[in-house]
Amino acid sequence: MNAFFQRHQLKGISYVAILLFMTVVLFLTLTSHVTADSNGFRTITVEKGDSLWSIAQEYQHQNPRLSKESFIELVENENGLVRNHIELGQKLIIPINE
Repeated sequence: MNAFFQRHQLKGISYVAILLFMTVVLFLTLTSHVTADSNGFRTITVEKGDSLWSIAQEYQHQNPRLSKESFIELVENENGLVRNHIELGQKLIIPINE
């Protein structure tokens, strides 16, 4: 009977160790991904009269490999925008190449 409990206790400890290991790996993966991504993006605030097209005209030159349409599509995807809708005071993440 004692051997039965020891075997199940060892199994439980193994599961906890695997869970802790996976948590650490996931944490390190996500934090390094966010740090790498933040280097290529900038946060701006939408001002009166701004549109995605005007924002693209202002910032797209910093990304010459992207057309204005591709720039707008990237901004939409990064910010979860629906149908080009932006609002005054909204924070937008835009790609930059500094």
